[in-house]
Amino acid sequence: MSYELSGEAKMTLDLARKFAKNDIEPIAEEIDVKGEFPRDLYRKMGELGLLGMRFPVEYGGSAEGGSDLILGAMCNEELAKASAGFVLSAGASTFLFGNNVLELGTDDQKKKYLPRIASGEAIGCWGLTEPDAGSDALGIKTRATQDGDFWIINGRKTFITNAPIADYFIVIARTSGVPGEITGGTSFILERGMEGLETGKPFEKMGMRCSPTGEIFLDNVRVHKSNMLGAEGMGFLGMMKSLDIERAVAGAINIGIAQACLDICLKYITERKQFGRPLAKFQLIQGKVARIYRDIELSRVYLRHVLTMINEGRRVTAEAGVAKWFATEMGTNAALEAIQILGGYGYCREYKVERYMRDAKLLEIGAGTTEINKLLIAKMIIGK
Repeated sequence: MSYELSGEAKMTLDLARKFAKNDIEPIAEEIDVKGEFPRDLYRKMGELGLLGMRFPVEYGGSAEGGSDLILGAMCNEELAKASAGFVLSAGASTFLFGNNVLELGTDDQKKKYLPRIASGEAIGCWGLTEPDAGSDALGIKTRATQDGDFWIINGRKTFITNAPIADYFIVIARTSGVPGEITGGTSFILERGMEGLETGKPFEKMGMRCSPTGEIFLDNVRVHKSNMLGAEGMGFLGMMKSLDIERAVAGAINIGIAQACLDICLKYITERKQFGRPLAKFQLIQGKVARIYRDIELSRVYLRHVLTMINEGRRVTAEAGVAKWFATEMGTNAALEAIQILGGYGYCREYKVERYMRDAKLLEIGAGTTEINKLLIAKMIIGK
């Protein structure tokens, strides 16, 4: 399928490409080793207008006439080539927090929170997963009980991207019903500094190390009803729509990883010689790079197809699952093949592909595991 960028969109994509190359790439290895999120670069990303691409101008963003999900995915590809962890955290703030406020929030909530997210002044996160409720999202135990004009929230969230550094939090709590019911969940916007809200230290992870992941502890957090996001009891329904889009756009990160691995391999195989000739002359190597290229192209085209469906307002549960399943597995496989092509060099930090492999694997787990995606796809197509 064809997709033509406007002149302004081309400038935005070029800006993202230059920001990735000139600002993120020089420190990518350092922030991976240290496990630190570069907040200064996040603010610069906001200053450049790259964080507000999904938000209307009236809420501090740069989207006029509607957000372009495809352009956003293309920008994420460029950023992921430099640091997948950085774009993961930036995306969690702008999409998982920001987009949910944009879609479900009141005008006052949008005016209060979105400009600071778009500018890079604040970082957001979205809290769903709990110690006993990961893939079983409807089984959460965090509860909110009403007390006049306030809600009292108790519970614990885990594996939350940006939790250790977030200024703003969306948490889903059960306000009625029992675990497993689709109704009865309610979303709330919380802020760091609220009494009873604490976050844990960042987890030590295999990959995406510059993207802080941690726990949220909620001990009698008292929040005014004006901080409810969306309608009472409808939080899980909003969650399902949000997860469909999250699954679709997640694939863009692994497409960027795979493209970076291919670029490294192509340079390496033309320079590296064995048995008196470049590796590029060996058919087994040619077969590997051809497969990586094929899978990148297929992932990219299908992702754009799904994002077009989302822009048209269509339901994409099965399609988003396919896009995520294929693209995320593809990214991991591309990185593993790159390590194999580079041999001993691929196993060392210098050539970056070992970092890309560690980063890529996360997206086969987060935003819905591959196994859950398969179940969702089967449920949708059998239902049809």
